[in-house]
Amino acid sequence: MPAVPEGVYRDRTRGTWYFKATLGRDATAGRRAQVTRRGFHTAAEAAKARRELLAKVDAGEVRANRSALTVAALLDEYLDGLDADRRLSARTRFDHRARVEAHVRPHLGSFRIQDLTPEVLLGWQRTLAHGDGQGRGLAPNTIRLVRQPLKGVLDLAVKRGLMIRSPLEEVPHPHIPRSIPKHWSPEQAREFLALMEGDRTWPIWAFLLGTGLRVGEVVWLRWPCVDLERGELAVVEFVSRVGTRLEPSRGKSINAVRTVALDSSLISVLGEQQKVQVADRERAEEKYFESDFVFTQSRGGPYHPVHLSKLVARYSDEVGLPRLSAHGLRHTAATLMLASGVPPKVAAERLGHANSVLFSNLYAHVTPSMQRDAAEAVGRVLFG
Repeated sequence: MPAVPEGVYRDRTRGTWYFKATLGRDATAGRRAQVTRRGFHTAAEAAKARRELLAKVDAGEVRANRSALTVAALLDEYLDGLDADRRLSARTRFDHRARVEAHVRPHLGSFRIQDLTPEVLLGWQRTLAHGDGQGRGLAPNTIRLVRQPLKGVLDLAVKRGLMIRSPLEEVPHPHIPRSIPKHWSPEQAREFLALMEGDRTWPIWAFLLGTGLRVGEVVWLRWPCVDLERGELAVVEFVSRVGTRLEPSRGKSINAVRTVALDSSLISVLGEQQKVQVADRERAEEKYFESDFVFTQSRGGPYHPVHLSKLVARYSDEVGLPRLSAHGLRHTAATLMLASGVPPKVAAERLGHANSVLFSNLYAHVTPSMQRDAAEAVGRVLFG
């Protein structure tokens, strides 16, 4: 295998090549200026471009001046840093890169860092909101997510002394209207389970509705973490979707690792799942993929979260119920708990939410009935 030329590297995420070159000392910043260029199809192309750039520097055609640094160049440095220190999860790094390439680099990449102003960024944000003639505008929450990697880039610029203050701080976040999470009523949830009874996926839907676990927690749940005698399970392993791949993760929140109690019905659900797996194993014979996952496909092996979401959406359409994703079943579980009188703090702990206050705000549509129940209870105590 031929040696890779000096200063040339493989971008394993995108399958392309890039180079880094030190252009000399930057008089304005007091440090050596480093340039990164990406998107080459081969190592040879990247090496050639690097030699041509260094030749221009030697000829005085290009100055090592970081004040002329473009947003695109600093984006590359920022993304390289994310991959190097790995402080963020693989899923977050993937999402940041995807949002940068789709919504930041095409609009702002050619700007010099020093030319970014609040007015420029406000115009960029409005373009994202209203569309650029090539499709619909982005939803406010999507714009909020797109701002995150740009904030990281501009914070890096401040740290490097390229600007005094991030201009993004002066650009207001788009207003995100408050919405009620999509969910089913208790009657609709019971109807769905009744209509799905007998299907091999029934235990999955019953378990999601009964526990409120995230779909990424359910697909990675293993039998050694389930104690049927004690009636509880330990949520200790997690998986995230990175593109189309599934990769182990640290969990969605600081309270993701937890113990979840199981009632007798959920214990029966798991007993039903054991029967499903026995039947699957007998039908598949030698082609069965052995594992200790609780919920497995017909030939063994875990489900993909996207597959489960598509399944429940299709099944809900088929039985004539409002269309939900697997995450919608989690929202349904939360509203069922609150409507049944479970205190919000306990419900938040069961669901693995990081903050019970945020949880209460998210499900504020359920609390009026709880307030009415509380008023009636106090009234009975005081007045008989």
